[in-house]
Amino acid sequence: MKNLNYKIVFDSFTNAQKIAFSLLFAICIVIGVLMPVILPSSSLRQIELSRSYRAGELSDEDVYAPDAVNFIDEVATENDRQEARKSVLPYYSFNSLDTIERLIMSQNYLDAIKAEDSNDAYKILRDHDIFDSDSVTYDLINLSDEERNLVCDIVDEVLINVLRNGIFSSSDIKESIDEGYRNITVEHLGTNYKIETHEINAESAFTFENVYEKVLDYALEKYSSVNDKVLITIAKAVKMLSIENIRYDALKTESFREEASNATSPVAIRLEEGDLIIARDTIITEQQLRIVDQINNRRIEIPPSALVSYALFLITVMFFSYYFFVVSIQYKYRIPLYSLIFLVGILVELILSFLMISFILSREERVLIDPLLPFLFLPLLFTCITNKRRVGFSVGFVTAAFAVLFPTSNKFTFFLLLVVIEASIFFVHRGTNRLDVIYEALYSSLIAAIATAIFSLLSGFSYSILARNIVFIILNVLLTYIAVSIALPILEKVFNLPTQFRLHELSYTDTPTLNRLSQVAQGTFNHVRNVSDMSYAAAKEIGADAELTRVGALYHDIGKAEHPEYFIENQGGKGNVHDELNNNLSAAIIKSHVKLGVEKGREIGLPQEVLDIIGQHHGNDIIMYFYNEAKKNSPDAARLVREEDFRYNGEIPQSPESAIVMLADCVEAASRTLKNPNTQKYDRLIMNIIMSKINHGQMAQSKLTLTDIMKIKDTFIRSLVGRDHQRIEYDKE
Repeated sequence: MKNLNYKIVFDSFTNAQKIAFSLLFAICIVIGVLMPVILPSSSLRQIELSRSYRAGELSDEDVYAPDAVNFIDEVATENDRQEARKSVLPYYSFNSLDTIERLIMSQNYLDAIKAEDSNDAYKILRDHDIFDSDSVTYDLINLSDEERNLVCDIVDEVLINVLRNGIFSSSDIKESIDEGYRNITVEHLGTNYKIETHEINAESAFTFENVYEKVLDYALEKYSSVNDKVLITIAKAVKMLSIENIRYDALKTESFREEASNATSPVAIRLEEGDLIIARDTIITEQQLRIVDQINNRRIEIPPSALVSYALFLITVMFFSYYFFVVSIQYKYRIPLYSLIFLVGILVELILSFLMISFILSREERVLIDPLLPFLFLPLLFTCITNKRRVGFSVGFVTAAFAVLFPTSNKFTFFLLLVVIEASIFFVHRGTNRLDVIYEALYSSLIAAIATAIFSLLSGFSYSILARNIVFIILNVLLTYIAVSIALPILEKVFNLPTQFRLHELSYTDTPTLNRLSQVAQGTFNHVRNVSDMSYAAAKEIGADAELTRVGALYHDIGKAEHPEYFIENQGGKGNVHDELNNNLSAAIIKSHVKLGVEKGREIGLPQEVLDIIGQHHGNDIIMYFYNEAKKNSPDAARLVREEDFRYNGEIPQSPESAIVMLADCVEAASRTLKNPNTQKYDRLIMNIIMSKINHGQMAQSKLTLTDIMKIKDTFIRSLVGRDHQRIEYDKE
């Protein structure tokens, strides 16, 4: 790949062009990013009901989806989430720290009772704000030693079981029951003293208010051998020493309910075009009415992060495509013009695409919109005005990338556009006459129709829609070729562009300029025709721009028409006028034909690329004949004869086309001097000329390789042999 000199490209823009380029580039990116957003919602097809319905009524009609619709039923989703929240039972947490502290306190209290130390027992109760309203301490102290120890052990056992299972707040239990929960989730202290969770019936939970009755019932059943008075004392003691150690945990309950809500899958409604939403004579549901409202109230919503991604995508595509665009343009002074045309064209295509999509989406018919987009015009136009298929493809790649972001695009859009663009570009330049565009359009339409048929089938379209899509793409391609055929001559005229068609028209030898040359300088006219034929064949051989080379060769010596008698090919065997002039003046006259030719070419409106060939066809080489004569005739040649006075003032060839014309010009003129020419003599002559130009630095910037030069040499030999109607002499072997 050729290296890109960014400084040359940057410097080729004027300040105004730089500002225009930056603004157009930014506008294209913004419009491309906002295309899915700014598409009018009114263009989306809606459902028109015969009347306003309410949930529970019978439908008077069948209602179908106008096109494919995917959305989330927010109401149904929220209902499911609320149900998921309600399914989470109230969560009660176990307070292990308070439980252990109360068990330790109870153990100390019962030890004091066993030791008959009532003062210590009362002190322990006071320290923990426990009021012995039922005189439990007194009753325990007054038991016999045997009963007291037995009762203390029973109280300790029952209290441990009660606290491990937990005592609830009656207000918390009541609140859960009032909320409609029969069961609750509870933490308790397991047998291994680790927190365990289980579900219990809320009404069966131990609360501080019912602990006395539940413990008494438990004691009566388990300790039936103990008299009732002692059992009552046990129940009172357990209640006195108990504590509410399980409370409703609102934070955990809310956390679990939030998790359940978040884990609920959204209710997704997916409808294809033609799916039945409401059937006639059926009861209409709330969800069906919501689906209708959702379809009628659709909006194109894209998150900001997606817009940023779109922008980065388009900037990246534009950057790399523009790089290949610029690299493929040989004449760098054309880059600003081509760049601005490129951006303006992208902008126009985006606007037309927006209008096209808005119009089509408002129609009832379902079609593949891609075949109707104006995506082909710009690639074809640039292929024609630059004579480079790579430029057209770079532009087409950008067009396809923008189309990917259109709201109507599918996974095949990019590939369909690229196939059609590449096929159309391939057929460009199959001919050089404007009528050849008809054949190019037909070939391109055929390939586009086949590609559209394939991608329509892959997209699942019916055969009737497929047929319409094929018609649309054929019309699109044909209309695009017509539009390009109209736009191309206008651009050629306004911007003086060297398109293949323009060059082909300039290559006719009956133009006014060439007619005058043939009249006043017949020898030069014959010379340029021969140079043109040789140059054209050589350019085709190495893949250069053959039409440009031919035109450049035809016009390269038009400057000689002003003073034809000073050039040997026009002297017709008469005396040489230079014999009467000094060598410096002769050299100046010879050199002037280059400048005069450029001025004449600019006057008649030749493209700049042709003017470059005219101005570069002698480079800055030395006019050796007059230079050598000057040195021969000067007594002090080293001091008085300067190379600069005998050197052409042009620029050395900057392109393969200019270099080919330079070589063909020298070879054609020198070949006239050969006596009894044959293949070997032509070969030596051409090689000598080529090596001379290389040694004098004339080929340094021509971009020709050694392989190209060898091919040019062989082509020149064939042209010269054909010109002289001689048979090629073969080596005797």
